[in-house]
Amino acid sequence: MNNLQPTPINPGVKQVPLLTTDQIAQFKRDGFLVLPGVLDSELCHKARESLWAAVEAHLPAMKRGEPSTWTPFDDEVSGHLNARRPKIGGDPYFFTEGHRFYVRNGTEPYMLDLAPRALWRVAEQLLGQGTVVWPAGADESGMTTGPCFMSDDAVAGLATHGVEETGQGHEKGSFTTAAALRLPRTGPVWSTGQGTRGLYCTLPGSPSPGPDYRGAHTDGACYGRVRFQVAAYIDDLPPGSGGFTVWPGSHSRIWREQWRAFLEGAKHMDEHLAGRKPGYNDPVIQRIKRDTQPVDCHGPAGTAVLWHTKILHIAGQNTSNDVIRQATIYGFLKTPESLPDSLMTDHTNLDIWRDWSDEVRAVDERRQ
Repeated sequence: MNNLQPTPINPGVKQVPLLTTDQIAQFKRDGFLVLPGVLDSELCHKARESLWAAVEAHLPAMKRGEPSTWTPFDDEVSGHLNARRPKIGGDPYFFTEGHRFYVRNGTEPYMLDLAPRALWRVAEQLLGQGTVVWPAGADESGMTTGPCFMSDDAVAGLATHGVEETGQGHEKGSFTTAAALRLPRTGPVWSTGQGTRGLYCTLPGSPSPGPDYRGAHTDGACYGRVRFQVAAYIDDLPPGSGGFTVWPGSHSRIWREQWRAFLEGAKHMDEHLAGRKPGYNDPVIQRIKRDTQPVDCHGPAGTAVLWHTKILHIAGQNTSNDVIRQATIYGFLKTPESLPDSLMTDHTNLDIWRDWSDEVRAVDERRQ
């Protein structure tokens, strides 16, 4: 099966309704859109059961239904779990850091049906029919196959997530597409559109990011084929419980400034990416933090938050006493056929909506 071509949608996968014109206008204007409770409740339940099965297997002291046991992870525990990298490559299936833990189950069919495949018609509505990489998941050998634009950022990301050998023979990015990059199921399968990031969880009482929201960032390089992402909640998430937090309208400002910086510099230097990394005093992001109020995106189980990949965001502080933020994240990619390498670093990318559908381009974001 060719991963780059959409397969027939399983009729058993509940499809999220297409967006209205007003919703598209809001997405263009704000850079995000919250769709409360639109995902399949049974798949959310299955994902929760998978999460707690992983916790029981790896952290038996952490008990379901007993918030007093949901305490931050010390360095010894995290070091032990993080060392369990599969021989085939990729991240550990389950690992921890401070108040957060992660389950790399993003290629499981139920995880793909839960969010990426449930939003398939919406993705094609936004990006264009036949132009979106299909999330095929892993094959019987535990490997995935999909396209990846081999920029510096992508090459660094592969190494960071336990994939040292990319098969490209480049220490730096080639800035060409690897049409069939094979990655293990716990590797960075989101870079090829073959899986979600798995489950990202935040324990109660997580530390404050401070008044400057340290850690707020924007994903990936300004070039690349991911155009929008989804954060999907598999359990109820009240306000102030670690929800995906965004700065409305920041997507267009960051997009323009990163492209200008890129076009003025050497693409292999990656200096234009400094503003998305915590600890850098990027003037554009600092201005956004000063003049824009962030929004906590909360909602019931099955809520999907759609967001432009360049929006400034952060995993919110979980101020609750008895809620674990449980979410999966997936990015929808344009296919190499619909967005060839020759356009990936082309200056016309200053038009933030160039690579989107005619329907999206036709909607006036000023529409009320």
